[in-house]
Amino acid sequence: MKKTLHSILGVTLLEIMLVLAIASMVILMSIRYYQSASTNQKINATINTITGIVAAGESVLGATGAVPTSTTILPYLPGGALPNSPFGGPVTMTPATATSYNIVINTGAGCQQIKTLIQQNNKLTTASPCAAKAENALTILVNE
Repeated sequence: MKKTLHSILGVTLLEIMLVLAIASMVILMSIRYYQSASTNQKINATINTITGIVAAGESVLGATGAVPTSTTILPYLPGGALPNSPFGGPVTMTPATATSYNIVINTGAGCQQIKTLIQQNNKLTTASPCAAKAENALTILVNE
């Protein structure tokens, strides 16, 4: 049996470089997809957190007739405490006027998307701009 010269040599440098380029592109796209999916999940969790606090505030308002505070809202929240932001850091709640209160939450890199989603709700307005940094504390005014 006769072996040809091509079958003896193996793979060329060009073939190895092509395989490495394709593998690096697949890895890069996977990392970008994971980061995007992770940020979107945190944005959805942040909206759910805000919605939960507002619903608890409406429960306090219905039960007592007064604007909720950070202490009167606790029995209506899971775990009896204000949750932490999905982007890290505590969520705070302070009274703004006799008929409204503020929720301050860290929105991280998803600040602009969260502001857009919040503006779709008539009761909620954002009172702070999104800065160009990783940690953004967004102030949300809730009108009861």
